[in-house]
Order: sequence, then structure tokens, then C-alpha cells
Amino acid sequence: MLTPDQPVTKQKFSDADYLAFDPFQGDEAEIKCRTKRIRTARKQHLCYTLTGRQDHHIEPGQRYRHERALIDGSFWGEYRICLSCIDQWINEGEEDDADD
Repeated sequence: MLTPDQPVTKQKFSDADYLAFDPFQGDEAEIKCRTKRIRTARKQHLCYTLTGRQDHHIEPGQRYRHERALIDGSFWGEYRICLSCIDQWINEGEEDDADD
């Protein structure tokens, strides 16, 4: 349950849009057994961010994209990305499309 001091993620896009967006598009890795979900954090997690730096946290109560997959048949990758970072990615993609 959210308390007044917990941040609430304001969504700019629908859950379907956040799940349809692929932050790893163009990577050469072989991805299998992939699951993607929009979740609400119950505890603090590191955000994978735009650059993979993991320089900020997803706070309890915030919504985020959780993704897990078998990468190149050798290891399981697991990523949590806050919706604000995905908003930036989607906006950059839309700006690039407008420039074309």
C-alpha cells in the first residue's frame, strides 16, 4: 500500500506500449524464454536505465518493466527498467522517426 511519501509513477503510455517497446532491439544476442511484465515495486530495485549504468533506483510503489530471458543459451538475464526511462527511449525513437 502506498504511503504519502512514496512516489507514484505517472504513465505516459499504456502497459501494452511499454511491453511492445524493445530496449534491446538490434542486439545480436540470441534470446529465448523471454518474459516481460509491468510490475509495481514492493521494495527498492536498481533501474537498468538507458545506458545500463544502474545509477538510480525504482522505489516501492513505482511501476516498472521486468524482463527475464535466456541469453545466448548460456545465462539468464534479468532487467528492471523504470517507466520514466522507457518514456525517454520511446520519445527519442519518435524524434528520430520525425527526423526521417
